[in-house]
Amino acid sequence: MNAGRRSSAPPPPNRRIAPAPEAPAPKANTRKGDSVPPVKRGTTSASPSSPPPNDRRASSPEDSPAPPATSVSVRPPGRTGAAAPPVKKAPSLPRGLRWLQLLAGVVVVVAASIGVGWGARRYVMSSPRFAIRTVLIEGEQRRSAQQVADAGAIAVGKNIFTLDPAMAGAAIAADPWIEKATVTRRLPSTIHVAVVEREARALVAIGGDLYLATRDGDLFKQRVDDDPADLPVVTGITPEHVARDRPGVVLSVRRTLDVLDDIDRSGISRRYPVEELHVEKDGTLVFILGKEAIALHLGSPPYRDKIAQAAQVLNELARRKANASVIFLDSEAHPERVVVRMR
Repeated sequence: MNAGRRSSAPPPPNRRIAPAPEAPAPKANTRKGDSVPPVKRGTTSASPSSPPPNDRRASSPEDSPAPPATSVSVRPPGRTGAAAPPVKKAPSLPRGLRWLQLLAGVVVVVAASIGVGWGARRYVMSSPRFAIRTVLIEGEQRRSAQQVADAGAIAVGKNIFTLDPAMAGAAIAADPWIEKATVTRRLPSTIHVAVVEREARALVAIGGDLYLATRDGDLFKQRVDDDPADLPVVTGITPEHVARDRPGVVLSVRRTLDVLDDIDRSGISRRYPVEELHVEKDGTLVFILGKEAIALHLGSPPYRDKIAQAAQVLNELARRKANASVIFLDSEAHPERVVVRMR
């Protein structure tokens, strides 16, 4: 083997051949005391790792190194219509644990809501912004505005949310003169009270006591000193009658007051005001008129025609300046007949 001779194929025309890199010398397994034979420069030695002499591969500066080997897994194309492999689902929680988590979430939400609500309530119940500054009362006649406010425990400076409108209205309506009371809040600081008072149309004498009666015949309270006294008095009703049939008493008083309205419309009351309305045991009516105390016996209904006749008789008596004590218009056989008893 000559020095400088390379084991390579003849290069193709017009192509530079780079010298083949020398293969590193293999490490020999030597032991202490062994000698390593020298390697001559410029010569090649065959080794298990060196390429064979007839290898025609040559390296070129233009050639790039081979990319590193990678491991790529490619799934072969499946057949058309083939089912996809099942996907494994994550293991689900036990039913009891899921319910426990849901319950815990609900508890947290409820607790937060309670906390917010409590804080808001504490603010509105203590803030000076919601203190009562104005109390408006309308519809009062027999009772003053202060009496109405005191009855409903409505006071300036009190927190508006501590006042229950329904309870305040019920407390005000407990007064016999008050038929209905409506209490409303007008935020932030105003209370409005609308009252409807009862109107006394007559007094009803029962067992030595006098009771105030509405136009509908309702006996709403016993008369006291500061109650009106200039009202016609219904007589002839006994305590036993009230105890036995109170609705019947109310109906009887209402019908008696209906007749009183007819007398007022006829004009009789302008000259002879009605002082007393007496209900006989059989239900017939006797009216006492004016300071002259003229007894007008109307008998049984209907009363409108009888009242019209009574108006004509009284006008004639006034024209003649005659004084009558009794006028009878109670004839059932001859309703058109009028009998007058003079004084």
